[in-house]
Amino acid sequence: MSKFLAELNKRILVMDGAMGTQLMERGIRPEECFDAVNIKKPEIVKAVHQSYIAAGADIIETNTFGANRLKLLDYNLENKVDAINQAAAKLAREAAGENNFVCGSIGPLGKLIDPLGDVTFDQAYEVFAEQAKALEAGGVDVVSIETISDLQEMRAAVIAVKQETNLSIIASLTYDDGEKTIYGTTPEVAVAVLEPLGIDIISANCSTGPEGMLKVSRKLLAVSSKPVMVMPNAGMPDLIDDKAVYKMTPQQFGRFAQQFIKLGVRIVGGCCGTRPEHIKAIKSEIPARPAGGRNQKSETNSKSKIQNPKFASRTRVVEVSGRPLLVAERINPTGRPLFQVELKKGQMRTLRQEAEQQTKAGADMLDTNISVPEVNEKELMHTAVKIVQSASDLPLSIDSPQAAALEAGLKACCGRALLNSVNGKKDSLERILPLAKKYGAAVIALVLDEKGIPDTAQERLNIARKIVESAKAIGIVKEDIYVDNLVMTAGVGIAGCLETLQAISLIKQELGVKTILGISNVSHGLPNRAKINALYFQLAVAYGLDAGIVDVTDEEMQKVIKGLRDQGIKGSRHQGIETLLAEFKAEVEKARWSGKPAEKRREANIKELKFTGYQDVKAAVIDGDSESVKELVCQALAKKYNPQKIIDQGLIPGMEIVGKKFNSKEYYLPQVIESAEAMRQGFELCKARLPKGKTKSKGKVLLATVKGDIHDIGKNIVKMLLENHGFAIIDLGKDVPPEKIIAVAKRERPNVIALSALLTTTMVEMGIVKTELAKSGLNIPLLVGGAVVTKGYADRIGASYSLDAVGAVSLAKKIMKAGKVKRNMNFFTLTFEK
Repeated sequence: MSKFLAELNKRILVMDGAMGTQLMERGIRPEECFDAVNIKKPEIVKAVHQSYIAAGADIIETNTFGANRLKLLDYNLENKVDAINQAAAKLAREAAGENNFVCGSIGPLGKLIDPLGDVTFDQAYEVFAEQAKALEAGGVDVVSIETISDLQEMRAAVIAVKQETNLSIIASLTYDDGEKTIYGTTPEVAVAVLEPLGIDIISANCSTGPEGMLKVSRKLLAVSSKPVMVMPNAGMPDLIDDKAVYKMTPQQFGRFAQQFIKLGVRIVGGCCGTRPEHIKAIKSEIPARPAGGRNQKSETNSKSKIQNPKFASRTRVVEVSGRPLLVAERINPTGRPLFQVELKKGQMRTLRQEAEQQTKAGADMLDTNISVPEVNEKELMHTAVKIVQSASDLPLSIDSPQAAALEAGLKACCGRALLNSVNGKKDSLERILPLAKKYGAAVIALVLDEKGIPDTAQERLNIARKIVESAKAIGIVKEDIYVDNLVMTAGVGIAGCLETLQAISLIKQELGVKTILGISNVSHGLPNRAKINALYFQLAVAYGLDAGIVDVTDEEMQKVIKGLRDQGIKGSRHQGIETLLAEFKAEVEKARWSGKPAEKRREANIKELKFTGYQDVKAAVIDGDSESVKELVCQALAKKYNPQKIIDQGLIPGMEIVGKKFNSKEYYLPQVIESAEAMRQGFELCKARLPKGKTKSKGKVLLATVKGDIHDIGKNIVKMLLENHGFAIIDLGKDVPPEKIIAVAKRERPNVIALSALLTTTMVEMGIVKTELAKSGLNIPLLVGGAVVTKGYADRIGASYSLDAVGAVSLAKKIMKAGKVKRNMNFFTLTFEK
C-alpha cells in the first residue's frame, strides 16, 4: 500500500480548490493555456499551491487538467506533454513539502471517443498513458482522473494509468442534478465498472454544488468498498459586473463539508468557484481524531457463500441472487447459415434483432459471439459490440476463441463484461487471463486442456483448480470466476451429462467459485431440443448451477425461467432431482429412438424490412438504427417517394421524438448521437436525389466557441443536430474573437448566431459579441450557452433559456417561424455543454 493510501486509512484528507480562477486573478488569460504556465511563469502556479497549503489542504493538485496531447494541440504545444506535466508535478511538490501529498490532475480529452466519436479506445489509452507517465516521473503520489462524463473515456484512462504506471488512482465522474452523467451513467454503474479495474478511490466532482453532490455521495457510499472523495463547485455562478461570481460563502461550503464527513466521505475538496477560503472552511470541520478505516462494509467471504459479481452496461447494473444468471445465447452464428451470410456482408439486422428480442425476453446478459470463417473477427467483434450496446442496455458476455477478438470486444464494451472464455491450456492461461484482469472482466473457465475434455468430475476439478490458481496469481478473485463443466450431447450417452452435473457440486464445494453451463450443447444432434434443454437446465440448477447460457426466447425455457423467478430456489437444491433425472432420461431416449431428424439451430425470425410509409423511417431513427434507416430510405426513393417529404415526414419527426425522450431523461447523449447519425445517413441519401440548389433549408446558423475557450464538444453536437434538421451551418471553430464573428455575420447574414463557452472566465465574451452586434446594426438573434450558463445569466442579458443542446433545434425553429427579427427582440440562450 502506498504512503498516500495508508495515510487515508488513518484520517480524513482535504484536497485543494479551483486553479483556473486563481490563475486568472494573477493575470493569466485562458487563451495563454493554463497548463503552459507551469513552464512559462512557474512562480504564479507555485503561489496558488502555497495559498492552498496555507489554507490547510493536505493534497495539492497539479496544474495539468488540460495537459494531454489532444488539448495541447490547440496551442501547438503537443510536443510539450512531458515538460509541462513534470514541471507541474515538481512545482506542486515544492509547495506541498514532504508532509503533504501531490495529486496529478488528468482531465478529459475534449473529444468524443468510440463508439460515439472519432477517437479510438487505443488512441485515448495512449494519450492518457503519456500524461500519467510524465506525472509519475515528476513525482506525484496519486492521480485524479476527473471531470469525466463518458464512462468509456474513464475506462480508457483508468486502464492506461493502471497498465503504464504504479500510481494510485482516483476516478472522478461528473454528475448532473439527476445523479447521472449526461451519458446516463449512475454512481452504482460507475462503482460496478471501475472498482474491478483497480481504482483506489471513487469520486465525484464539478457540475453541481454541494447539495446535489450529497445525493451522489450517498449512492457511492452505499455500494462502494473504496474510499469516496467529493469536490463540488461553490454553487453555480452569477454574472456580476461582467464577471462570473460564485456566491456560496466559505462558511456555507464548510457546513456542507461537515455533512460529507458525517456520511463517511474520506476526501473533501473544491472544484469550480472554490478558493483558499473555502478550503480553510473545510479544514475547520475535520474532527480532531477521526475514526480510521474506509467506508467499507463488512466483508464476509466463505466457501459456503460466494459473493455475486456485478455486471454492468453504460447505464445498468445486473446482480443476480436467488436464481441463476441468464446469459442469452442467440447472438451466435454457429449452425445458422443465414446469420453467417449477413455477418460476412457486414450486415447487422439479425444481430440487432436478437439483442432486442433477448432483452425483452428477460435475459440478464447477452453473449456476443460472431465467429464466422473468412472474416476479420477482431474488426467484426468491435462493430458487433457497438451494435448490441445500441440495441440493449444489458451487460455483455464477450465470446470468441481468438484473443484479439476478445480484446477488441472488451475495448468496445462500455461496462463490465463476462469474458468467454479461458481454458486449462498453457497458451490460453497466459493470453486470456491477463485480458480479464486488464479490463476488469469476470471470466468463464472451460474445463479442458491439452488432453481435451476429461471424462470424470474429479478430472474436471483438477483443471478448474489449475485455472483458479492461475487467475488468483494475477489478482483475479474467485468471485469473478465461472467454471463451465462442458456438457456434451446426450445423443452419445447420458452418463457424461450426469458426470457434468456431479462436477458442479464438487467444484463449488472444493474451490468456492461459481459455475455456468452452455445448456444447449446437451441436445445437439437430437430432435425435440427445447424440451431436453429445459429439463437439463432444471437439473443443473438443482445441482447448484449459478449461471446458464440459454435461449431465453424459447417457450420451454421460458416456463423454467418463470418458475425460478416466481418461486425462487428454496430448501435443498437437490430436492426433486430423482424425478427430474427420470424425466430427462426418458426424453433423451424418446428423442434418440424417435427416428426424427436432428433439429438445426433456429434461425432468427426476422421480419422483412419493408417501407410502408414515413412512419417506418421515423421509427428507425428513434431506434438509432442506421442500417435500417438507409435501407428504408433507399426503398422509399426506389418507389419514387419525394426525398424532401422523406426528410420532413420521416427523418425529422423521428429526431424530434428523440429530443423529447432526451428532455424527459428517457434517452441520454449516446442515444441522441446514434439517432442523429442514423438520420444523417438517411438525409444524405435524400439530399443526393434533390435537384441541385433545391435543398430545403430551415435557415442559416453561425456557430462559434468564444475567444479564450477551446472546448467544442457541445458545439459540435449542436452542429450535428441542426444540420440533420436542415439548417445550413457556418462553423467558425473555437477560440473565436468577437471581431471575426461580427465580420462573418456581416458577410453571411445568418439567421442565428450561436456561441458556446464552458469556462466562467470566457462566458463574458458573449456579452461583448452582443454589444458589438448592436453597434454594427445587425438584427440577428444570439444563442449562447455552455455548462456554466444559468437562467440568471440568461435573464441578465434579456435572453430565453434552454436546458440542453437538444433544445437548440426547437428554439432555432421558433426563431425561423418568427420571421424577420427586429433590433430590440429578446435574445435566446441555449446550453450546449451541459
